[in-house]
Amino acid sequence: MKDIKEFENRIICGDCLEIMGDLPDKSVDLCLTDPPYGISADKGTNGFGQSPSTVRNYNDNWDNARLSKAQMDVIFLKSHKAIFFGGNYFTDILPQNNHWIVWDKVGEMKVKNPFSHCELLWTNVSLKTVKKYIVIQQGFISEEKVRFHPTQKPVSLIENILKDYSKEGDCILDPFIGSGTTAIACKRLNRRYIGIEINPDYCKIAEKRLANIPPRFDSFDEKSHTEPQATGKGHGDGNDAKR
Repeated sequence: MKDIKEFENRIICGDCLEIMGDLPDKSVDLCLTDPPYGISADKGTNGFGQSPSTVRNYNDNWDNARLSKAQMDVIFLKSHKAIFFGGNYFTDILPQNNHWIVWDKVGEMKVKNPFSHCELLWTNVSLKTVKKYIVIQQGFISEEKVRFHPTQKPVSLIENILKDYSKEGDCILDPFIGSGTTAIACKRLNRRYIGIEINPDYCKIAEKRLANIPPRFDSFDEKSHTEPQATGKGHGDGNDAKR
């Protein structure tokens, strides 16, 4: 068993089952991941709704096999909370839950196309409710103008989920990090991240995307953090409105 700090704020290339085995038990605050479903989602939907402004740069064959029961059990062992995109594809191996998340990909748009209008996220959060996020993504209608991965999620969606299910300084695990979206959202929101990806090409893409995200000036650091000293002068609240 290794120190959790050896894994933090890194994209680690390798088999997630082996790498997660070295994490201390319950060392992760939240596992937020979009695992492979085993439905050949990597083939994409090229041709329908394709726009010159939407560039697709991704490899095939990542979705040949779905999340295994062994991988799932290790995630539960290492994490306090877990959220899985595509939870409806794993109901035969996931425990029963009372709190689902719905990603509404259409909102009030009136569309007729072969794209899914929503996605379901399984959670083990102790609530008896359903939470919905509306972030439009229908073919070329998306905030993501460059697609590096066939199931690449909008950064704003991941950020909103992290804001609701984690806090600043938390450790977030994504054992199927793909092109790095979860890590990008963590970096923006001052969460520590552990990203694992078996495909070295996606690891390089994730690292390149992360390098383009400047660190926040108020980034979380337990050792260097000190409380501000009162000056007696009035100041604004200093909230950073940037996304």
